[in-house]
Amino acid sequence: MPIDAAVAVANAHAWFEMNSGWAPPDDDTLAEWIDDGVCRCPDECLVAPDAWCGHGLASWWLILRALEAPPHATGRGTRPAGPESASRPEE
Repeated sequence: MPIDAAVAVANAHAWFEMNSGWAPPDDDTLAEWIDDGVCRCPDECLVAPDAWCGHGLASWWLILRALEAPPHATGRGTRPAGPESASRPEE
């Protein structure tokens, strides 16, 4: 079954339910990962910030972005903007 960002985020939320909830990284840790061009998934897999691991879990960056996105922007088949957009100033 093909996976996309929305499915990976949903998989991560299901994983949280089976693994005693969630503990996202603090802002400084997440920023450090992004600066290094990597990110962790909830199961500690190391992936690109806008990716998911072989277990189907989204990166913490994708998970946290999905929480910030308007409901219509997180529908199946959509993918949040890449991490490079997080550092762009608002126009």
